[in-house]
Amino acid sequence: MVSPSSGLRPPSPRKRGEGQQGALVRCPSPRLRGEGGAKRRVRGRGYTLLEVVVSMAVFGMFLVILAMLTVEMRAQEKRLPVNFLRHPQVIVVVSKLRRDVQDAFGPAPYPESYGEYTQSPQTLIVQSHVKETGGVQTIVWDFRTPGEVKRRAYNVGVPTDWTSRGLPPDFSSFKIDAVGIPGRPYGVHITARDGKGRLAIDQILQPRAHE
Repeated sequence: MVSPSSGLRPPSPRKRGEGQQGALVRCPSPRLRGEGGAKRRVRGRGYTLLEVVVSMAVFGMFLVILAMLTVEMRAQEKRLPVNFLRHPQVIVVVSKLRRDVQDAFGPAPYPESYGEYTQSPQTLIVQSHVKETGGVQTIVWDFRTPGEVKRRAYNVGVPTDWTSRGLPPDFSSFKIDAVGIPGRPYGVHITARDGKGRLAIDQILQPRAHE
């Protein structure tokens, strides 16, 4: 132990912030020196006027092409009739009608009347061959109700109904006519026109030969 008379003083405690650790604390960070701020300003640079003009030009060309295609599609739609055969309900109706006409059986498969129905441009009566039983059934197609088609099949006097709804409004112009085929039973000519009177469906259904 050193006595007070020796003239030596005990070392004073270091102030906070002095020495190696204090030097690290006092050392200004890169952010304070402005280096990080300069980097951020470089990274956050906006678009130049040339880049904006080029982008707007490309986008404008895209809009012009889209407008030209739209005008062309509208003109094509006005020039051509409505394609009914793309409508799912119309496809089903025409397919079933074609099958019934192809299965028409007998020397006179189209009777003038059956029950309350008579042959007309919007009503078709056909006697069809039944493959499962080998017999003959009478089928009535009724197109008189707008937006709806009814098919009624009489097998041994028992009726079976099938109805198609949700048809296009223009489909009410559906008409049925007979077509003469030499040496074979008459075919069925079906037509339909769109709202502007243009022919949209024009098909001839022909019965096939039965053994």
